[in-house]
Amino acid sequence: MKKRLHPFRVVLSIVKILKNLFFPAVFLFIFHSASEAQWVMIGRIGLFLYIAVSLIVSILTWWTYRYEFRERTLHVYSGILVKSERNMPVERIQNVQKHTSFLHKLLRMTSLTLETGTGGDEASVKLDMITFSEAARIECLLNQDEEEKHDERMVHFTVSRRELIKASFTSLSFFAIIPLLASFYFTIDDFFKLNGVTKDVIDYVMGALWVLAPISVVLLIVGAAAGVITTYLRYGNFEIASDEERIYLKKGVLNESFFTITKEKVQAVKLNQSLLKRWFGLVGVELISAGNVGEEEMETNSLYPFLPVKQAYTIVEELLPAYKIETDMDQLPRASLWMKLMRPSYVWLITTVSLIWWKPQFWYVSLVLLVLIFLTRILEFYNARYKMSDTFLQLKTGAFTTVLLVTSRQKIQEIEVKHSLLQRKWQLVSIKIANRGRPVHFSEMADLPVESAENIYNWYANRL
Repeated sequence: MKKRLHPFRVVLSIVKILKNLFFPAVFLFIFHSASEAQWVMIGRIGLFLYIAVSLIVSILTWWTYRYEFRERTLHVYSGILVKSERNMPVERIQNVQKHTSFLHKLLRMTSLTLETGTGGDEASVKLDMITFSEAARIECLLNQDEEEKHDERMVHFTVSRRELIKASFTSLSFFAIIPLLASFYFTIDDFFKLNGVTKDVIDYVMGALWVLAPISVVLLIVGAAAGVITTYLRYGNFEIASDEERIYLKKGVLNESFFTITKEKVQAVKLNQSLLKRWFGLVGVELISAGNVGEEEMETNSLYPFLPVKQAYTIVEELLPAYKIETDMDQLPRASLWMKLMRPSYVWLITTVSLIWWKPQFWYVSLVLLVLIFLTRILEFYNARYKMSDTFLQLKTGAFTTVLLVTSRQKIQEIEVKHSLLQRKWQLVSIKIANRGRPVHFSEMADLPVESAENIYNWYANRL
């Protein structure tokens, strides 16, 4: 039986329309509330017309969009003027994402996204306004033994309050208050027509230490509290679980996300460490998956991004028993360091020429930039590591932020080996590997010894 999405789908569309038009509306109706300029009037009329047309399109889209499960196949019908039908066999559905935003909670609804292991714009079907009972029915159709599997799930990680607090500081989310204060400072005078009173107050505070000190402490406390709250709302209730076939990720407080991915579709594992995370001994883990991996803004393919390093390695090996992360990796030879330092920097050359031509008094900027470039390249050399085993390849790259890629020989789609004229003189090469994903995921390491690169290339060529 063909079904439509819940009529609240139109409400969701209206909310998205109003959200996208918030700033244009404020600009036209508040900042220029007293203006009678022709362009302002045209803008207001255009805004109302856009809302009316979008509302009509939203209603027609909801009315013409229908779906049904028939003979273990999902059939989707859509189109206002041009009708289309999509067929998605249940066996091809690899990932399931359930997202319940704050608006969904108010309406007692949820959103379900079904994804195949292929690429392309039609690799997923999103049912973005259905009841919880309908979502449960669809999940039951996809996995008829879902309840039995749920009992077999193993929980690998649940976030604690202490970890959320640590995450709020390593993510620097408390700095989010700075642009808010800046926006407040630049708009309050115009909005309330205070004629420069705000600037006078700020100048007084900046000149009076007895006022500036407590205000700075208060702002610091408010910023820290805002960072903790933001992190809690985003990563609260975070849980990583798995069974024999799938990995399950759950996160969020106001906006809840639940994501599943089949283990066999994981093409590689990325472990990301910023400078702050290295200081705190934390790492973020990301799964590179074939096909779609959920909506990008939800980071559904990312495990908890603030895991202790040893715990992250353990969790990866528990989730994917075939993966083994080696901590003892090979370092690049000393010739690679000289190669990195000798490689010309076009950014520095262009900046230096521009300064000499237009602003010679700022010559020292060129020197600072050169030092920063050398420092970055030295860090790239000392951080670079690689390791090849019988079935796995590990590449670690980066300067201030490092990325460790772990992938198996069977999951690599392509390996490219190349070398420049300078590299040829130092017996060095660069390799670039590609893994399936959307988009295709590329990883590159520069200035490897020729012998090591040849071993990796032959290792991949003999995979069959």
